[in-house]
Amino acid sequence: METLASVSQVFLYLLPIVGVITLGVLISVLIKMRGIMNNVNITVTGVNDAVGTTNGYLKELNTTVKTVNNMAMSVEAVRATTERAVKKAAKTASKQYDQVKTAVTEILEKTAAATKETKEKDPKNIVRVASIEEKKPEEKAVEAVKEVIEAAENAVKE
Repeated sequence: METLASVSQVFLYLLPIVGVITLGVLISVLIKMRGIMNNVNITVTGVNDAVGTTNGYLKELNTTVKTVNNMAMSVEAVRATTERAVKKAAKTASKQYDQVKTAVTEILEKTAAATKETKEKDPKNIVRVASIEEKKPEEKAVEAVKEVIEAAENAVKE
């Protein structure tokens, strides 16, 4: 029992020392935790500022996206209007193609007839200054228009 009494006496002296050491370690841990919490607070404040800045940029980007979207819608509206106009013109032209063809052909035939009359009135071709191989502008125009009409007819058939 005497050993127990001496062990008890040793622990009686060691217990306050171990308590002081534990209290010191606990204070040290609390001080470090306070520093960590300050760093976390600074980090959270920085993140809040970054989120605020990002929100500002997103608002600006939203405005830009709306502008681009409006421009795209305008371009699409112009495209659709142009498409309708071209289709309407093509439809009208195809409906009235025969009338236009007849009118142009009559005008060309009148011009060609007038040219032939001039040649018949002037058999020696004195009025005509250009060489025999060269055609008059009226004749060239008649041929060009006939080619256009033929090309249009072929396009309509296809």
